Amino acid sequence: MKPYCHLITKTLKAKSSHMSVNSGFTLVETLVAGCIFLVVLVAVSRISILSITSGRNRVERDRIEAAIQNDIQMLQQADTKLTFDSIPTNEKKYACLNPANYLKEQLSQDSGVGSVQEPLMNGNKASFLINKHMKANNPRILVVIYSFLAPENSIKNEKRIFELNPNFYNECIL
Repeated sequence: MKPYCHLITKTLKAKSSHMSVNSGFTLVETLVAGCIFLVVLVAVSRISILSITSGRNRVERDRIEAAIQNDIQMLQQADTKLTFDSIPTNEKKYACLNPANYLKEQLSQDSGVGSVQEPLMNGNKASFLINKHMKANNPRILVVIYSFLAPENSIKNEKRIFELNPNFYNECIL
């Protein structure tokens, strides 16, 4: 039996010495794996940062667009309330000769039928974000221009243009 024991011991020693040389990773393999892992982590973090930034910009843009849409609805509501019958008799001729300018004056007043506040964002004045400018170049069309600084860095100034035909003009007889 001794010859067999000696043979088994020699075989185990040969395998264990052979395994210890080839087990594990070399320093170069570890460095390459670390570099690949670093590149993957940087890419994932970049994508995460971009998605968070994009989401924040989207929320801010939605707030601005909602404030503008709300203001447009308020302008349309004020235009609907400003009927020919609600115009004082001494102003009817002036209103019918230049309806867009008359509507602009009524919308710009602080009180009255046609008054409209500045665009609001969540109950706060948004005049620092949204500028509203009204022009009456055409006597029958009031042009309302909303300009604001876009939340995205790649876009600077944006405009929304809204045209409004005075509702009362249909009843004017000159």
